[in-house]
Amino acid sequence: MESAGNGRRDAALGGLAVLPDELLCAVVDLLQPTDIGRLACVSSVMYILCNEEPLWMSKYLSVGGHFEYKGSWKKTTLARLNLCSENSELEQKARHFDGFNSLYLYRRWYRCFTTLSSYSFDNGHVERKDDLSLDHFRSQYDGKGPVLLGKLADSWPARTKWSMQQLVHDYGEVTFRISQRSPKKIIMKLKDYVSYMELQHDEDPLYIFDDKFGESAPALLEDYRVPHLFQEDLFDVLDYEQRPAFRWFIIGPERSGASWHVDPGLTSAWNTLLCGRKRWALYPPGRVPGGVTVHVSAEDGDVDIETPTSLQWWLDIYPHLAEHEKPLECTQLPGETIFVPSGWWHCVLNLETTVAVTQNFVNQSNFEHVCLDMAPGHCHKGVCRAGLLAVPGKSVGDMENHPPGTITWNHNDMTSTEERLKGLGSVTASNSESQCSSFEFSDVDKSLENQVFSYDIGFLSQFLEKEKDHYTSVWSPTNPIGQREAREWLRRLWVLKPELRGLIWKGACLAINVDKWYACLEEIRACHSLPAPSEDEKLPVGTGSNPVFIVSDNVIKINAEGGLGYSAHGLGTEVLLHWFCNLIKLNATLTILTPFLMQLEFYDLLRKVGSPLINHIPEIIASGFLVYEDGVYRTVPWNGKGMPDVLAKYYPLELSYANSCFPLGLWSKQQFGMDGSAESSNRPIWPYMVTRKCKGDIFAHVRDTLSKADLLNLASSLGVQMRNIHLLPLPHGESLPEPEDNNVKDSDPPEWKQVISTLNRRKNNIKKHLANWGGTVPTVLIEKAEEYLPPDMSSLIKLVKDDDGDSVYTFPSWIHSDIMDDNILTQRAPEMGSLTDTKSTGDGDLEKLNEIHIIDFSDLSIGDPLCDLIPLHLDVFRGDIDLLREYLRSYQLPFLRGKSNNDIYKSVQSSKFSTAAYRAMCYCILHDDNVLAAIFGLWKELRNATSWEEIEHLVWDDLNRYQQSSPTLSS
Repeated sequence: MESAGNGRRDAALGGLAVLPDELLCAVVDLLQPTDIGRLACVSSVMYILCNEEPLWMSKYLSVGGHFEYKGSWKKTTLARLNLCSENSELEQKARHFDGFNSLYLYRRWYRCFTTLSSYSFDNGHVERKDDLSLDHFRSQYDGKGPVLLGKLADSWPARTKWSMQQLVHDYGEVTFRISQRSPKKIIMKLKDYVSYMELQHDEDPLYIFDDKFGESAPALLEDYRVPHLFQEDLFDVLDYEQRPAFRWFIIGPERSGASWHVDPGLTSAWNTLLCGRKRWALYPPGRVPGGVTVHVSAEDGDVDIETPTSLQWWLDIYPHLAEHEKPLECTQLPGETIFVPSGWWHCVLNLETTVAVTQNFVNQSNFEHVCLDMAPGHCHKGVCRAGLLAVPGKSVGDMENHPPGTITWNHNDMTSTEERLKGLGSVTASNSESQCSSFEFSDVDKSLENQVFSYDIGFLSQFLEKEKDHYTSVWSPTNPIGQREAREWLRRLWVLKPELRGLIWKGACLAINVDKWYACLEEIRACHSLPAPSEDEKLPVGTGSNPVFIVSDNVIKINAEGGLGYSAHGLGTEVLLHWFCNLIKLNATLTILTPFLMQLEFYDLLRKVGSPLINHIPEIIASGFLVYEDGVYRTVPWNGKGMPDVLAKYYPLELSYANSCFPLGLWSKQQFGMDGSAESSNRPIWPYMVTRKCKGDIFAHVRDTLSKADLLNLASSLGVQMRNIHLLPLPHGESLPEPEDNNVKDSDPPEWKQVISTLNRRKNNIKKHLANWGGTVPTVLIEKAEEYLPPDMSSLIKLVKDDDGDSVYTFPSWIHSDIMDDNILTQRAPEMGSLTDTKSTGDGDLEKLNEIHIIDFSDLSIGDPLCDLIPLHLDVFRGDIDLLREYLRSYQLPFLRGKSNNDIYKSVQSSKFSTAAYRAMCYCILHDDNVLAAIFGLWKELRNATSWEEIEHLVWDDLNRYQQSSPTLSS
């Protein structure tokens, strides 16, 4: 609503005057800075709208980077974009116009200049306690309610050292991370941030919220210690690099703060204030605050919170709440520590400049909640983080009468992929003797009447989608820890915390369905007369996507990933090893391979060509299928010959084919598709196999114990092993399926058509593909990706002769495609003592290096051998150019091979599409995984790169020198 006497507005805006100022500001915010500058010249009102500080703050935050405040956001942004000089017209006084009033702009201005001195000390709803014992804390507050604690920080050096003056003196040149609702990361030197605080008048001021302060300023860690009440943290068993962010150094001016949220992963938190005052508002679990909207994805449970800023909420929403709708409140004073239990909503407003430190943690009280939050699916995440509003219209009685997996959303205005949960009504806490309190909704929408929400783990776990397999289903991106890291975490807890195994087992059942897979293990063990697992062996090992148990000297792997068709073909491939091992009578130490997509020809070729890799294939003791029927698991052994009855109805193979030696390998996969029938992919049937236990440890575990000489030896050995993979001849071209891709030409070689089709598909969607990595790739590079890539993906494998222009095609190779640091097995041979005792290897030396193995061939495929260099260089070598050069010295194969290598390398000189560095960079851009994040993490200077050529040159240029200088290139 505009004020009377606002005549300038209509004349200045013309037809646009019908739009409210809020919408006009939103439209202007969509423009580029140069266009905003032009629009400011159109009229006086446009000048006002185009010079609003919040607008230019938004423009800067969309750019990100190292921040230096220039006195105003417009000056700061234009300087950052190199759009103004020091002596520009910006130094002129701003123009002022009469006759224009805007309530919307006034409210923004008020938030920028209001003071918060009226918020005085309160008696508060949050209890204050001093000298609280651990037992008292656990019985009265842990998992039950917030509490303000005094005297916990009295002896900290930070109580005297963390004043703003002293911090600037000690850490003024140190760069810290800024928390702001922006897709771009912003960093500032502390002295620049303090200068900004003194000058700014922002409605949502920038806020230092740095979880890496222990790396940039490690001395700060010595100034405080975790209070005795919170020292149990079950994430401590993980290495620092593996565990989620858990501690933050916080500095903020008056009016800054943290908007409404529930702490990630349903962890609990403590927050100690060293100077200044903070105002806290809290709601118990299940109560979405008024003015907050929760978005829950119906696909993966990804939860996004739409909330006003902390200041906006206190100024615009809080005053309109009835007394019974208001949150728990308190004002935190210097030296006080507040405890926020798992699942509690909280909002923080800095009443003056504050300095604080906070940590999140997992203890016995919230462990099961954290594990529940990890599990895949959408329904239980909405319930845990937003309460019963996540299933509107459903009462507790409904939960008991219908399986949780059948709960549906009933808001007519909601889409099928995202549900919006708005904070409504009031909630009152009732006293409960149980571990967690219960909360009852009242005076709200009729659809929520008589609904009771409990934060008890038994109630919350009802909402798990039972049909989802938590071990193999994709986890939500909002999980604070990845799926692989979570399996490693649970396994470490099981080994290192035997006194908590009862609790750990409950959490593992929620997070990874361990009870289901242990029942499968027991059935397989009984069928094949294997020894019973010890207590130490009851949890799966490894970080892969399929449950693997080690029992005594045996490894039991259950192929669960991808459904029945996907895994059945994998078993059909793997059981060939049983026949093959009998043929060659292996008796050496063997490694575990998990080749779910491995083609039959690969192993057959190893035997035919006598590859040294033959000594690194595991001995398979047994294999078969687990079938779940009528609540009971039964085992159906299978040696790979003929079609087992349990599968015959899903795979209508011709009789002669079904009776062949291995009917479920590569050939049936091509004939019927990887997943078999749609019905079969959802059947409770899981292939399994039992192999001999291997020795040694994965490279990821021993990396830090190896010397540079050991690492060079590893690189040399990997060069030999990859050469032996890439030298294997290919399967017959006529056996390969034809892709349905109009961009693939009939003239393209059949062995390359699937690769070309895949690359074309990714290129056609490249901007969206790169944007999906969540800000990893700079916007300027996303915009240039399509231009950088070749117009035709076949250009990466098709070269042109210089003399007559005829096409020359290179040969594809078998590629592992997933050589990460956890897919390399290392073992020091006793007689050798050290890896460095082994000399550089030649073609026949692989057997001598049996302490270094490549494992996990689950992603084996056919393509460009350069693809294998991407995970090797970025994950195994960590960008170390010496290791890459040693690998190449030992590899001794040309990257481009064809009928005439001389013609191929002759044409390289005239085509950038043929250089190894360019091709490797293209494969990185088009990669299914976010390998670009690894590149920007290893070469931090590339974060400011403005072209793909810069990245190509720094990361991959040595590949061009290799192909030009290798003596074997023309052989």
